[in-house]
Amino acid sequence: MYRTRSWMKTAVIIAAACVLLAVDLLAATETVLHSFKSKEGASPLLGLIFDSSGNLYGVAAQEGLSRCGSVFELTVNGTLYTENTLYFFKGGSDGCTPVAGLVFDKSGNLYGTTKLGGSHTVGTAYKLTKSGSMWSESVIHNFGGTNDGQYPTGSLIVDSTGNLYGTTEGGGSRGDGEENVGGTAFKLAPNSAGGWTETIMHSFGGSGDGISPRANLLADSSGNFFGTTYLGGANSAGTVFTLAPKSGGGFTETIIHNFNPVFSSFPIDGSNPAAGLVLDSKGNLYGTTAVGGDGSLGTYAGGGGIVFKLSRSGGAWNETILYPFFHTFYGTSIVYSGLILDKSGNLYGTTLEGRFRGAVFRLTPTSSGYWNETDLYDFDGTHGSNPGVGSLVFDSSGNLYGATQNGGANKDGVVFKVTP
Repeated sequence: MYRTRSWMKTAVIIAAACVLLAVDLLAATETVLHSFKSKEGASPLLGLIFDSSGNLYGVAAQEGLSRCGSVFELTVNGTLYTENTLYFFKGGSDGCTPVAGLVFDKSGNLYGTTKLGGSHTVGTAYKLTKSGSMWSESVIHNFGGTNDGQYPTGSLIVDSTGNLYGTTEGGGSRGDGEENVGGTAFKLAPNSAGGWTETIMHSFGGSGDGISPRANLLADSSGNFFGTTYLGGANSAGTVFTLAPKSGGGFTETIIHNFNPVFSSFPIDGSNPAAGLVLDSKGNLYGTTAVGGDGSLGTYAGGGGIVFKLSRSGGAWNETILYPFFHTFYGTSIVYSGLILDKSGNLYGTTLEGRFRGAVFRLTPTSSGYWNETDLYDFDGTHGSNPGVGSLVFDSSGNLYGATQNGGANKDGVVFKVTP
């Protein structure tokens, strides 16, 4: 079901190239907490995490001492943040190009993945352990073995017993050594020998299956996992899937939505979900697609992506398109980031492009069933540009934190705070 607002009607869509759409604009304050220099790392990503003291942790995908990226901490003192590089990737057995966020375990260790490097050159899962003021890195898994996944790009999640779960965008039993072919969902469990044991939960790429999951998994309280694939499915436009545990071990995959961006069927669905999902208290799923949607000139190829909701009714999942973005010179578009929910049910995310160089947006549900989009902040280059992979994060006061891949004082990206 698609809630059609007056400005979404066909006549307005056709005229969208020359008529500025009415968008709820609300000024917000953006503060650059740190502008990266290439020697520290460049292209910091969304998906920052806080520790109990309010310090921020994240990854920079590029540059650094060996031009393979870094893990960083921003320590807070009042309103001032100081960057401290915890680890520079060297590009060999330790990994290269971290494009996924971090996660803490109960002991304060950090875990993440690199897309490249490792013993097979197709990525690693790593652990950072603190001793005194120093951090040391250890590789807990090298991807690329027989039928193993390749090129992990999504953030890991951790359960209460310390097991890690994630995805790879290539590899598996149906991969052929290339990106965007096959892919896996995997589990890493600590073993009695002090190492880690990997279990492949699902290899993607079978008949009608999704291909190339690029984002994190989402776990519910029943032990089910939810995720997206960027490609594949019935219409080759990506999927939303579940992995349900089987009584005898292993998981059963079910595709709960095949994206289908066909212009002849209004409303136009999105295509190519690059981000993960978020779950509300009623069991509804929310997510984004990078492209697709209504488009700007009557073609889904011009669409700037959508925000969607999946609601369960009986044994079926039904999609509602909450908001289509318009890929035009004045519109926010290309939604690579995931969403976060506040306590009132509002959704927040970012677009890679926008009126200037990307934007932070909010979607607010109304009593009539429509969702209003508020453009909270448009990046201008000087204060960052192109927030891409991952999701924003809240602090306890409702401020939003994230990172941009480009822009800032040194054009190597920034970490920012937005106060709505």
